[in-house]
Amino acid sequence: MRVFRKSVALVAIGALLGSGAAQADAGGFEVQSLDGRGNNRAHPDWGSVGEAYTRLAPTRYADGVGQPVAGPNARYVSNRIFADGRQNFLSERDVSQWAQVWAQFMDHTFGLREDTATDASIPWDNDAALEQVRNDLGSIPMRRSGVVDGVTPHEQKNIVSSYLDGWAIYGGTQERLNWLRDGAKLLLPNNMLPRRQARGGDGSDAPVMTGPFGAINSGTGVVAGDMRANENATITAVQTLFAREHNRIVDRLPSHLSDEEKFQIARKVVSAEQQWITYHEFLPAMGVQLAPYRGYRPDVRTSLANEFATVGYRSHSMVRGDFKIVTQAARYTAQQLDTLRARGMSVAVTGEKVEIGILPRLLPFNPDLVDEVQIGPLLQSFGLQSENRNDEVVDEDTLRSIIFLIPGCVPRCLTAVIDVAALDVERGRDHGIAAYNDLRRAYGLAPKPSFRAISGEATEQFPADPELTPGDEINDPDSLDHVRPGVRRTTTAARLKAIYGDVANLDAIVGMMTEPRLPGSEFGELQHAIWKKQFEALRDGDRFFHGNDPALRVIKARYGIDYRRTLGDVIAANTDISRSHLAYNVFCTHPSVG
Repeated sequence: MRVFRKSVALVAIGALLGSGAAQADAGGFEVQSLDGRGNNRAHPDWGSVGEAYTRLAPTRYADGVGQPVAGPNARYVSNRIFADGRQNFLSERDVSQWAQVWAQFMDHTFGLREDTATDASIPWDNDAALEQVRNDLGSIPMRRSGVVDGVTPHEQKNIVSSYLDGWAIYGGTQERLNWLRDGAKLLLPNNMLPRRQARGGDGSDAPVMTGPFGAINSGTGVVAGDMRANENATITAVQTLFAREHNRIVDRLPSHLSDEEKFQIARKVVSAEQQWITYHEFLPAMGVQLAPYRGYRPDVRTSLANEFATVGYRSHSMVRGDFKIVTQAARYTAQQLDTLRARGMSVAVTGEKVEIGILPRLLPFNPDLVDEVQIGPLLQSFGLQSENRNDEVVDEDTLRSIIFLIPGCVPRCLTAVIDVAALDVERGRDHGIAAYNDLRRAYGLAPKPSFRAISGEATEQFPADPELTPGDEINDPDSLDHVRPGVRRTTTAARLKAIYGDVANLDAIVGMMTEPRLPGSEFGELQHAIWKKQFEALRDGDRFFHGNDPALRVIKARYGIDYRRTLGDVIAANTDISRSHLAYNVFCTHPSVG
């Protein structure tokens, strides 16, 4: 079989990529659309940009249409359930920080809700019991998600495609891809992601990217396929890695091929690599057991479930915000190390080695950090430390109390605070997600009769304390004290009961996070069920999944380029870190895991 019969055919197809349909017979193989349309021939809209999330459980709106249900204040819940007490615990299965980094890369590939102008901010009381952070804004900013027009009850929309198709690298429109492309390659000045001014001018003509306070079309951030590539330096590094991988593949192709032919071959291989790593490394490391792959099924809808996007995939407890780089001191000059110290990083030189500690506050919207610490050691570092244990607590500095300075320090600097855990709770209400037990039923699981049955603890009663008024134990600052590592003075079940009263009122994400982990998995029963169902659908309903796409076999036979590469292989091929200095499976810090 010939891969290409006519260059002209592929060029013509490439010009149509933004039209929203997969194009057949591109001189030997089919070119997948950028926006997901046409993947399923019988249902061309399935998985495409702007489609409504699917939903397994009944909606839970106060008015049956779209009004969020009332519930305990989300920050109130966060302070009593998610607060870490400065004692985060690491994954018992030695899953590395690559899991949290890769999970975000996947999220930026197949899911993004739409913001509206409708305010849904979470009220904040600086004087509230258990509150330890000052928020001068008086609320946690939040806006309601966009919904599909004319659908009742309301259904939110996914504004990226629901496929593992390299979206984060290539984007979903021809206009964005045209800006990113440099012939057959992706634009990478100095082998790093392009800045907004890379094509001249002030950068206002560059594709929109996300800034600290919403979408921006100016500034000095990097530009990539997904608009969130600046959110933190870790995702910027991964975006850079796979842009380099695209260009590396292009360089391996014969010169007689046209730029368009080279580009589409590289795009197809990179997308398949993303799938291979996800299904052969990432999911096994997380302990997600899928049914065996039986081939493409056109009756399976890949579209993201609202319950997956809004509850199951919000594994923020796993996120460990500190990163430690250990590498050769000779990589850096004395001046460079002084610059890192001035940026707020800890730098310790011992003999020929240097250890660089990166605090959580240095990561958000700081693409310069990737170049400053060097991308190779940074990517290597993700595999050397374990992620946080996936439980009910969320890292304080990284996610639960992110402090921003409000511009204009007159007469004093004012602060705003973001609590991602509280936002997760409120977002579930915004999206009308079913209550915890109703969600369990939707995923074929038996409901839990009590809070202690959810958490697996022995009691849901507070310990007797004559100094406290009965009923006020939930507001006692000592209730979160650790009496020994991993064990608090009060059970999670007792605090859940005091907050919610009845299991029927429990927010799904709160109940999911408090479930004990299954043997051999990072997840409790409900979260595992949500991941299993969604990732099977993403695999089985994708006509371009690597196990179903014959073009990948032809590319390997003709050009010797195989998509079956580990993440360690990709890192070694695109940085100065040798393969021998990376674990075979970088998702695990211990060889027995995964």
